[in-house]
Formats: sequence, C-alpha cells, structure tokens
Amino acid sequence: MSLNLKRTRRIWLPALTLLIDAIAIIVGAWLAYSLRFSELFTRFIPVVTGLPPLGWYLWMSIFLAILTVGTMIGGKLYRFPRQDTLFDELVGVSRRYLFAFTLLLAVLFFVREVSYSRLATGFLFIFGAVGLLSARLVGRLLRERLYRIQVAVIRAAVVGDSASAERIVKFLSEHHQYGITLVGWIGDQKSGGFDQLKLLGDIASTGAIVKAHQIESLIIAPSQADSNLLPSLVKACYGVNVDFLYLPDIPTASGQLKNIVEFGGAPLWSLKQDPFSGWNGLLKRMFDVLVSGIALILISPILLAVALSVHFGSPGGVLYRQRRVGRDGVEFDCLKFRSMRTDSEKGDKPGWTVANDPRVTPIGKFIRRWSIDELPQLWNIFRGDMSLVGPRPERPEYVTQFAQNIIGYHERHRVPVGLTGWAQVNGLRGDTPIEDRTKYDRYYIENWSLLFDLKIILLTIRAVVQGDHAY
Repeated sequence: MSLNLKRTRRIWLPALTLLIDAIAIIVGAWLAYSLRFSELFTRFIPVVTGLPPLGWYLWMSIFLAILTVGTMIGGKLYRFPRQDTLFDELVGVSRRYLFAFTLLLAVLFFVREVSYSRLATGFLFIFGAVGLLSARLVGRLLRERLYRIQVAVIRAAVVGDSASAERIVKFLSEHHQYGITLVGWIGDQKSGGFDQLKLLGDIASTGAIVKAHQIESLIIAPSQADSNLLPSLVKACYGVNVDFLYLPDIPTASGQLKNIVEFGGAPLWSLKQDPFSGWNGLLKRMFDVLVSGIALILISPILLAVALSVHFGSPGGVLYRQRRVGRDGVEFDCLKFRSMRTDSEKGDKPGWTVANDPRVTPIGKFIRRWSIDELPQLWNIFRGDMSLVGPRPERPEYVTQFAQNIIGYHERHRVPVGLTGWAQVNGLRGDTPIEDRTKYDRYYIENWSLLFDLKIILLTIRAVVQGDHAY
C-alpha cells in the first residue's frame, strides 16, 4: 500500500469525528425543543407566545455546530492520533464548546426578529455538551482498538540513541493506544541502538529508508556528542515528505523546554521557571484553602469516628506527628491518624511500610487501605504547610540521603508538597524506587496547571477505590 493511500485512510478518522460532533449538537437541539415544548413540560411552564417552529432551533444548532467545529479545529482537536489523555481531550472539547456557545449567545442577543426560549437554549447547551463528551469518550475507545490492530496508525522510526530516545522507545513499545508504531531505528550500528528495534540503515540512507518502509514521522533524539546528526538528516531527506519530531538532549538537571523568547533576533530557550509565581501561586493557594476547608467541615463526623476507633483500638495517641520537609526545605509536622504501634520505630530507625507490615494495628490496616490515615493532612493544607497536589513530603533524614544520590532531587522542593501527587496516581507509592518518583515529581513541576491538579485528584479517588499499593 502506498504512503499516500495510507495518509488518505487516516483522513476519514478526523472527518468522521467532525461529523459526529456536529450531529451531536444538532440532535441536542432537537431534544431540547422536544423536551421544552412537550405537552408534559408545558403543563408546568406554559408557552406564552405560541409554539415556535422547530426550524428556528435547528438553524441555531447548525450555527452552534459550525462555531464549535471551527474552535475545535483551531485547538487541533481533530488531529489524530492524539498523544494526550482522555481527560485532557474532554477538557479541551469542553472549553471550546463553552466558548462557541458564548459566541452563540452574543449573536442571539442582537437577533430581535426571532425570540428563542431561554429554557430551550439552556437544554441545548446541556444536551449538546453531553453528546459531544459522550461521542469523544466512545471515539477514544474505538480509536484505541483500531491502533492496537495497526489501523490508522503513524509509522515512525527513531533516529539517534540518546537516553531520551530510549525512554520514548520503551514508552511507545508498551503503549500502542497512542497510535504510533515504531518501524525501526536509523543510525550507526557501532553505537549500539535498541535491542527491540530493527536497524533500518544509516543516516545517509534515510530518504530511501523512508520511502521503502512507508515512514511518516522521524523521532530525532541525538546525544550531546552527535551534534552533526540533524544537518546530516535534513540533507538526506531533501525532497522526501516526512515529519521531523525533534527531541533535544537536554541534561536531566537542566529543566524542561518551556518556551522560546527572542532578544535582538537571538532565540533563548526557557528551561526553568517558578511554576507558582504571581497569579498561579495565588490561584493554587485559594484552591487549597477552599477545598481543604470545605472537606474538613463535611467529613468532620468521619474524622471523629476514626479518632475514637484509633483511641480505643490500641494504646497510644490518636494523631501521629512526623517531621517532613516542605517547600524551600522548610520542615513541618505532618499529621496522620496513628496506624501503627507506638513502638514501631524503636531506636529511632525510620523505615518504609511494606505489605503485611506487622507494626500496623488492626484499625490501622483498614484506614491505610482507604488512605483515611492521611485525612488529618487537610489541616496541614489549610494552614499552608502542604498543598492538595504536589510531591509527597519526605522525612529530613531521607531528604539528606536522596539528595546525595539522585541528581536534581531538591527540585521537588521548589513547590509545595502535596497530599497526593503525579507519582502516586501512577502507582509509585510506599516502598517504590525514589528515583522513579522523582522523575514523576519533576514532570509535575514543569507541567503544572490547575486542570492538571484536578486530573490528579480524580485519579487519586480512583486509586483509593482500587486500593493499589495501599498498605
């Protein structure tokens, strides 16, 4: 099958998605009209000006569909395969639908010839949103099934053998749902390459390799020592229609490329920024205070019941205070419901909690399974010692040890520590390698947003229900 034909096969996927999105909005208008002007509904809220034509609402929905599709095209929400998560996709669709609906309302404000029912318009918004989000959810599941059987995927090859390239190869080899299949590797055989990928040839033959293997994208990840790779690759691909995805080999401790600024025509890469400076810090703090304050009030009966259970369940205090290190290296007392015997750290030798730990009390086993022992930290959050989301705080003795052995470990103290974090919702809890947790924590710091925090909170709820790594 030719490369052009393969590309044509992928066109139907965004076209079909676009059509379904438009139909979902138009059907939403029909449902809104049918509900608002149904005999059952008009008994409670009568129609004063007479029954309007259905056509008015269909034309309004067509206009809304055009606005919505246009904004989503601008937001690249019809570009497949997608490398974002379902959560990110649904948030992107919601934001653009809300923007399109706001534009519709602005237009309707100036249309005086037709009087639209405000209730029917509200129903249209609700039904349209439900239809769009449901279609995207089903579409995501269907696309992942197609990708797993190699339908509508992007054929890609890796060029270069940096450490970043190794991570990409491992990730794409394990996650087929992202719609990228790795055909092989292009480079010098003497450099080693990748065991799981076939060597397709050297850099000079890249153009011929792309045509022979119908490759659509090249993932370029040169090492610091291979500074001539990109110029050689560009030369080898003259006249060849292939996408370049370039991943610079930036040292791990240097940060992540945030944006490019320009001074006097010279581009400067911004690799490190304070994620919570200015309004971002105020927004996160307000969110923490609001959520933790409301949660403390709502779950106060549960906190009281747990406190009594811990008190009568085993000798010792109800709360366990432990020194932890927070933002900027400041130490604080982290609060937990006591879940272990009072002699669990005899000799002042801290240790990780492991599965079936004999130090855990019967009540402690239950509250640790459901992460109830962590709830007193809501007071830490309300006070400002912690945040709802962030790297989990460690004990001072561990921080000293880890900082000596792990490059960039102190980066996690640039932000408030959290009740939950990106590492924890990815299964890295308890007795798991701190190196892996640090990587996830640094990813969170470099990619923070309030939506990212909300996503982690939702994933935390799912992890608590499933009970993964909770002991």
